[in-house]
Amino acid sequence: MRPGGLDERARARVRAAVQTEATRPAPPEVETLVGALRARFGETFAGALFYGSCRRHPDPDGIFDLHVLVHDLRQALGPLQGALCRLLPPTVAYLEVPYDGTTVRCKYAVLSLRQFRRGCSRVAFHSYFWGRYAQPLTLVGVDADELPARLDDLVTAVETLARRALPRLGPVPDARSYWSGALRLSYRAELRPEGDDRALALVDAHHDYYHQTGEALLAALAAPQRVSAASRLDWGVRIVLGKLLSVGRLLKGLFTFDGALDYVAWKLERHTGVPVEITPAARRRPLLYLWPLVWRLWRQRVFR
Repeated sequence: MRPGGLDERARARVRAAVQTEATRPAPPEVETLVGALRARFGETFAGALFYGSCRRHPDPDGIFDLHVLVHDLRQALGPLQGALCRLLPPTVAYLEVPYDGTTVRCKYAVLSLRQFRRGCSRVAFHSYFWGRYAQPLTLVGVDADELPARLDDLVTAVETLARRALPRLGPVPDARSYWSGALRLSYRAELRPEGDDRALALVDAHHDYYHQTGEALLAALAAPQRVSAASRLDWGVRIVLGKLLSVGRLLKGLFTFDGALDYVAWKLERHTGVPVEITPAARRRPLLYLWPLVWRLWRQRVFR
């Protein structure tokens, strides 16, 4: 058994499931986008992670979600943007490139390879990274000699989520219950438009992955018979902190993501069906006029 980690059998089962998903071929549209990002970032590019709704339900007309790993934030983003990303990762931007007579688009988030590895581990208190990277995703543009290390990082994210979530969930009867509960916890620690049923829909959409990893985790990490007071406190702090970090990332995105307000409005309406109007005043001075809109959407429970 690795010190403080999963035993070899459980880790092998989790890794097999992670590898099956992570090495699944990406659509050619995504390969084209990643090629453009590799060209943009040059030698500091270390790979990309493809995840999100367009991975589950391929849609060439949609906006693909990518996380881009780089070796050096300053080289990739410049002095100011690099410093901001070190303080509050990731830095989100938008890219569109021509493909086969059409245009393909992505929202991509940049973070350093060091931030990625730290975010997968229990060193990271908040679930923003390990909650995402524990879910099915595809590694794109990762050099073959680096692929085993990146797979290990993703396995660590799966384990980190389990060790943080199980004490808060208490007894769970099966893998489906575990994963839906764990994902709901991580969603609650951010400002997100999805309802509580979103987590269960995701689990059912990737049954094999969640069943295999969940059964391995539950066999290796015994679920407690009751919820611990320490875990209630941990997740309470994580949820409050996460809302604040979400606002911080949104504000940072106003300066790094062209069309950020329109993208957020589109995403909120897509997930909730509630139209979101961005006023001219909010477009001109978002830091001043955005707050009434945020408060109204919160009151309407458009996001939680």
